Amino acid sequence: MFNWMECHLCYGENQNNQIASLFKETQQASVFYLDNGMEVILIENHASPMIAAVTVVKTGSRNEDEASNGSAHFLEHLLFNGTKTRTQKQIYDEMDFYGGYNNAHTGQDYTNYMILMPKEYIAQGMDIQADMLFNSTLPDEKFEKERGIVIEEIGKDADQPEYQVDNHFHRIFYAGTPYERPILGTVSTITHLKRERVWEYYQTWYVPNNMILMVIGDFSTPEMVKLVKEKYGSYPAGPIPEHKTIALNPPVKLQLVTANGMDNFPKNRQYLTLGYVLPPPVSDDFQALVLLSEFLGNRKDAILKTLFNQEQYKDLVDTIDTCIDFNRDFSTLKISAELPVSANAGRVVELIVQAVQGLTKNVIPASEVESTLIAHVTHELYLQESLHYYGMMKSGYLAAGGYTLLRNYMDGLMRVTPASIQKIAEKYLKIQTPVVTLISPPVEKTAAPLKAQSVNQYKMEILKNGLTVVVKECYDSRVAGIHLLAKERSLSEGKEKWGMAEILQRMLIDGGTAAHPDDALYQAFNSIGAEIKVCDDPSVPFDDYYHNPRFAYIRLKVIDTFFEKGLKLLSEMILQPSLTEKAFAEAKKDVMSLSANAEMSTSKIAERIFYENLFKENPGFSWLFGDMKHLEQIQLKDVQNFHHKFYNPANLILVISANIPVEKALLLVREYLGGDWGEMGWQPPAFTPQFKSLGTRIREKMGKQQSYISVANVCEVGEEDQPALSVMEAIFGDRLAFNLREKQGLAYSIGVSFNKYKGAQWYRISMGTRPENTERAINGICKEIHSMREAKIEEPELQKTINAILGRRGMRRLDRVNQSYYISMKVLDGKGPEADDQEIEKLKKVTIQDVERLARQVFQNDNYLIVIVE
Repeated sequence: MFNWMECHLCYGENQNNQIASLFKETQQASVFYLDNGMEVILIENHASPMIAAVTVVKTGSRNEDEASNGSAHFLEHLLFNGTKTRTQKQIYDEMDFYGGYNNAHTGQDYTNYMILMPKEYIAQGMDIQADMLFNSTLPDEKFEKERGIVIEEIGKDADQPEYQVDNHFHRIFYAGTPYERPILGTVSTITHLKRERVWEYYQTWYVPNNMILMVIGDFSTPEMVKLVKEKYGSYPAGPIPEHKTIALNPPVKLQLVTANGMDNFPKNRQYLTLGYVLPPPVSDDFQALVLLSEFLGNRKDAILKTLFNQEQYKDLVDTIDTCIDFNRDFSTLKISAELPVSANAGRVVELIVQAVQGLTKNVIPASEVESTLIAHVTHELYLQESLHYYGMMKSGYLAAGGYTLLRNYMDGLMRVTPASIQKIAEKYLKIQTPVVTLISPPVEKTAAPLKAQSVNQYKMEILKNGLTVVVKECYDSRVAGIHLLAKERSLSEGKEKWGMAEILQRMLIDGGTAAHPDDALYQAFNSIGAEIKVCDDPSVPFDDYYHNPRFAYIRLKVIDTFFEKGLKLLSEMILQPSLTEKAFAEAKKDVMSLSANAEMSTSKIAERIFYENLFKENPGFSWLFGDMKHLEQIQLKDVQNFHHKFYNPANLILVISANIPVEKALLLVREYLGGDWGEMGWQPPAFTPQFKSLGTRIREKMGKQQSYISVANVCEVGEEDQPALSVMEAIFGDRLAFNLREKQGLAYSIGVSFNKYKGAQWYRISMGTRPENTERAINGICKEIHSMREAKIEEPELQKTINAILGRRGMRRLDRVNQSYYISMKVLDGKGPEADDQEIEKLKKVTIQDVERLARQVFQNDNYLIVIVE
């Protein structure tokens, strides 16, 4: 057995010794080599009955030439497409059957393949992984498909500012080396890449003596040794090309190398990057350099962050961070900063260089070094809970120096002192000139027609049949996003038939249409590369925000070339669905299964109990899958009748976001959806929500190991205060999480939401905790509400929160269908289609006074509804 580390702490503090001892006890590894040269690392971790196997192939984009750039990543994709004994479908089906997770990632120096399996099926998982690694056939018929997928991935990444910034920096800093090229390759290299080149790369580098296998999880080492030998030991070693060392030379003269961003690059930002050449990770100085990077720019109170928060410099830099990148031959100190477009980049460079050189004069306090070392050790422990993620995060170390580097890294980190940090700053940074790159916004286009194209155009029209149509015309993507919303799903169903819409949604795609029965409809969508979604995926929690009793939806994504075909198929689904007995039986079975699962879920039951006690009459919240008793009674004719009402044009909102002229899109909509169909003019029954009397506590015993707590109250917030409410909600949510979860450890999950339905408004704080913590948790929540009511907000917290909201907002609207979804939400609320875009400026105008006033207003009453399910 090899100990992961032997902690030699610098200051002898008892707390440090306890942390080091804990780390040493929990991390032990066995390391050996198979006869074929594969290095194997076994780490027992019995915290959960799962096992991860991460195989690191010590090759990446570094081992490509200009013409084959992107081969390593392309090959990673292809290894999931079939082996000598398994088709692509069999690989996926087997992994799903055994409850496994199978993924991969490509870097510059390595490609890792990770599986995460229930421990009883690790043998089957390893068999699949080894088969993929050594027996893949790179099928000809899959090659073109994966070529298209990779090109799409390049396009997606290229649209991100960070991708352009990194590419510019790499081409300058790593000029003349393989590291100057992008890992994904370029559209040109992937377009012209031949299967023979990828096969040659596979045969050259994918040999066991060029691999390291890390297995971590709930196993016995002697048994795992036998299993690893069985699954990976039979494949022969192969010749590996000689490693050619790469050396970098810092520039003699400081020079700012500039470039302009392309396409959707932000117009109000500049991106500055500085790079310093450092020794490889096997150097005795490496760990001190890692800590130096943290103190320089990777902590909240880091030197550079503190510098640019000073009054005289605060307008120069928006964000600044540092990191250490490394490979077998060298490492890099990278300093990345976002600047306002008006900032003087030269002055920023001057200040950064001065701060770096200042590290040679100013000693980091011993207490700060000590606390940072503890943080590194504890982070290592936290990381190991996610077995496969731990292996992925350590792949770089394994590729650069095998287990020896990984074992020695933490050991060496514990030896770092304030003096050693100052010493290596003197040694490597005092006189070194950094490489400096700057990428600025695109040059403004002057041609009037092109300027006009960049402006989003909206048009909203209600057709003669009552269908509400919104078209957003924009020219920054070939993707058309179509979102069809059917209003008030739960009210339309009626309480006795909750869950019927869920059945109908599945039938719309599974039953096909009159022209495309059964699977033919799905195949028709597939033939034009369309993506269609009609119901929630319960395994993906991130999309639950549009799984809502207010509406049902059809989400369609299609390339502009096939927009008309996609719209025509969509119209078939709505107007002429084949709501057959077969489709009904399958859909009903699926929904009943989901309903049964919900009835066994403590969190779902807690949510239902909450809404049953919030409303005098629950309009359907938390009952989208219905209940087993009423689902049993739903018949095919009920669904068919419901379809005629629910999917009539007057009950629908259709939103299209695409680079298609407004009038052309409207013309096609009128052609395919403009007639009379469904039960024309039908509307969901009227409903006015009413709250029960609050100030009550409900407790439900379920004998679970976790408790679910809801603390809620009603509130009234005007439309003009909605942006400020979003900011206040985010600030309060962050404070709840920090004070109750991070500081007190009371919650494994906690969140706050402000909700609005037909004029009724309420907030709900939901929390999961252990039963013995229930009263402490409730008291803690109430205390946080009182604290927020009297809170004083500082400007940095306000700005940080607004920026975070804008960032998340932008992330959720990257997808064209999501853009259409958010527009449809505004229209559903009776607003114009431009309202979603207009929120950006409204958020930016929120003030401290707005947030503080609103906090006092919404939290003024203490008569909470408290629901506890345990």
